[in-house]
Amino acid sequence: MGEKIKCVIIEDEQHTSRLMEDYVSKIKQLELMGTFISPISLLNYNKLDEIQLIYLDIQMPEMTGIDFLKSIPTNAEIILTTAYSEYALQGYELNVTDYLLKPVELGRFIAATNKAIENIKLKQLRDAKSSDDDYIVVKVDKKHVKINIKDIVYIQADWNYMNIYTIKEKHMVLGTLKSIEEVLSAKNFVRIHKSYLINLSHVEFIEGNQVQLNGIKLQISRNYKNTLLERL
Repeated sequence: MGEKIKCVIIEDEQHTSRLMEDYVSKIKQLELMGTFISPISLLNYNKLDEIQLIYLDIQMPEMTGIDFLKSIPTNAEIILTTAYSEYALQGYELNVTDYLLKPVELGRFIAATNKAIENIKLKQLRDAKSSDDDYIVVKVDKKHVKINIKDIVYIQADWNYMNIYTIKEKHMVLGTLKSIEEVLSAKNFVRIHKSYLINLSHVEFIEGNQVQLNGIKLQISRNYKNTLLERL
């Protein structure tokens, strides 16, 4: 089964923290390293660098979960929890993995956790691969599929999934665009939109705020256009 993914819970409500601990215990891939009542208490934890996944409450005394994310860089996957749905957009702007609304339901917890686990696996794949590797391995349904990087035209974010479009086919993969961008950023790929990551090798032309790849036109976000032009 491999090493377990190390996670922590940051939650000041005792009922919710106990519920989350119970949920974590149901997922065999996870190892709970501790439960903390605030982000400040986590900062004093001597194994902070080992944490791969954080379940983070937003409303807490001393420092909110949002302030924690803004001020403290972390490579861990973040799953936010809160009783207030209006915080969802702000959380996604900080590139969190997912967002759970209290009271947290087991089904949503499992779905969010599975997405985080796939992101972590992609990161581990990136770290293990040498710069000479020319393929990635992704999980499609119950199969692990090898995809040649040169064949990838673009990748589209689709909520909890990514659609990987190759020259010949499409693969739907659980995970976030951010996670695979970290793998492919050194492989001639660039983000052109919050929903699109493209392979520069397949760019045919840019016209206005659109780029054509392999006969397909995609929208370029104003925030990413200069980066795209610089990388071409």
